[in-house]
Amino acid sequence: MLPEGGAASMTKRFATLLLVSASMLSPAPLALAASDASPSAQSTQPAAIGNRALNHVVATSPEHKKSLVALLRGRRDLPDWVRTLITSARYVTGMSRVVTLPEGEFELFGACDPRDCPNSHIRILFSPDGKRVWARLIDPAAGPQLLGEPSADQLRALIAPGI
Repeated sequence: MLPEGGAASMTKRFATLLLVSASMLSPAPLALAASDASPSAQSTQPAAIGNRALNHVVATSPEHKKSLVALLRGRRDLPDWVRTLITSARYVTGMSRVVTLPEGEFELFGACDPRDCPNSHIRILFSPDGKRVWARLIDPAAGPQLLGEPSADQLRALIAPGI
């Protein structure tokens, strides 16, 4: 038997419960729900950086994809899993983090070969708009490599432990 107010009341109560539950998990679902209500605001706001997976960012951001393609293009000296970062998610990745440098904020990603994470990994640093990218690769066969020309501060971020 339905409570007073019928199905409409049940739907409203369920929606309220869902919003309350989502707000306990993270503020992100509420922010997404609010941005859905205003498409014009959504299209003018850049995507927030940090706490994102590399494969998702490459799949959804043309700027990030284009700059990463340019960085990796023609590099036959890279391991297969790195050369195919864009076309295949055959790697392990964590969530990105924001790195604040004198030049501004950047987004730092880490990824590794699932068969040999401790010895074959890459750290990738993107500008907030995704149009500039630098990376540092560690791999037993390819050796340590810098991709792009990072500044001294960007290099420190690529070398620092973590991710």
